[in-house]
Amino acid sequence: MAQSRQLAVIMFTDIMGYTAMMQEDEELALQTVNHFRDQLKSRVSEYRGEIIQYYGDGCLAIFTNSADTVHCAAVLQQDFRKQPMVPVRIGIHMGDILVNDGNIFGDCVNITSRIESIGVAGSVLLSDSVKKQIQNKQGFELSSLGRFEFKNVTEPIEVFALSGYGLQVPEYSDGNGKFKELKTVKSIAVLPFVNMSNDAEQEYFSDGIAEEIINSLAHLSNLKVAGRTSSFQFKGKNADIRDVGKKLAVRTVLEGSVRKQGSRLRITAQLINVEDGYHIWSERYDREIDDLFAIQDDIALSITEKLKLTLLQKERELITKTYTQNREAYDLYLKARFYVSRRGISILTSMQFFQKAIEMDPGFALAYAGLADANLLVATYGLAQPKEAMMRARKMAEKAIQLDPSLPEPYCSLGYYYACYEWNWKEAKKNFLRSVEVNPDYAEGHYRYSWNYLACVEGKFDEAERHG
Repeated sequence: MAQSRQLAVIMFTDIMGYTAMMQEDEELALQTVNHFRDQLKSRVSEYRGEIIQYYGDGCLAIFTNSADTVHCAAVLQQDFRKQPMVPVRIGIHMGDILVNDGNIFGDCVNITSRIESIGVAGSVLLSDSVKKQIQNKQGFELSSLGRFEFKNVTEPIEVFALSGYGLQVPEYSDGNGKFKELKTVKSIAVLPFVNMSNDAEQEYFSDGIAEEIINSLAHLSNLKVAGRTSSFQFKGKNADIRDVGKKLAVRTVLEGSVRKQGSRLRITAQLINVEDGYHIWSERYDREIDDLFAIQDDIALSITEKLKLTLLQKERELITKTYTQNREAYDLYLKARFYVSRRGISILTSMQFFQKAIEMDPGFALAYAGLADANLLVATYGLAQPKEAMMRARKMAEKAIQLDPSLPEPYCSLGYYYACYEWNWKEAKKNFLRSVEVNPDYAEGHYRYSWNYLACVEGKFDEAERHG
């Protein structure tokens, strides 16, 4: 039979404690495994899946739909809670598989087995790839267990537990799976700082400070930082810190406020432990606006100290790096970032502020990078003549690299330009890879590389998923 490749949802299921059960009562153990297999055969068929293999006390099945798989797993666990009860754990993952003579092979199979192995009786665990497929569908409640480094799996994988349905949600200490180590990743989300000024127009300033802190912390190799888009979804919401931590899969949250009056600033910042809601660190800064860069540096360095992060000299230089000494140019840049993030017609407004920032400081590399990105967006949205906007984007990105080759943003912009305008795949890949090489935690670089190149050009969906 010819080999074939296909995208599939894998479900691993096994009985916990089966060996001990056999030693204690062999007849009961055999009755249990037969009941286990009968239920699987019925439910997998009901939810349009296919059982590939039974192995001892376990089962490997495949499905074509993530929602069907998760529903099937939840119903199976409800079945196994009834008499005669069966202590079962289930793991689910989605990816590319190789089908050969009725057997399946591939990393996806290995990863599913690893995920299932850290479960407890009555649990359904699934990977981030499955979570993305079902997150907008009703009836699924998920809890992040964090990121795990599994044996023979190169990248850490975030694992989620299905809750509700009377299912068990494992604690970290429950795991006894096939992992290298339970990776306690130091992680943080920086929420939008609250604008406490009387002037609502100063909102760009408070947003900008939070965004700059995110960008500074993203340079740290041993700290996972939630991206701007993820963190800013909580803007204006009185969200519980525990809910924020669970949704963003982070252990700490930085929140704060900004009051700007004339040349005076009052900035407060609090670093909070998600698990118990207590403050790890807090500070209030009453300074002149000219001290803004020093305040941002102090907040970033205080976080590294409180989280006990070891800073390499290069990392210290990056998180305290000042990209312009011109305060007015920096203020214009923050306004530009504020408007470009709002998308739509606001991008045109952002371009004006980026241009003014460049005029105030012709050596301000970040402003050129921002203007490159804005031009790509107006071309994509049809807000300007695409050819002219794309050519301007390339020119601005190349200028930014000339001024500061350590920035990831302009390489990402060039990758987008070559992929979506020139169709120069070699240059697109080179620039996207350079973007994430310069800063491995640059979220936009990973997203653009995954979607605009790996998925759309090479069709490497598994690899794209790891970057996306």
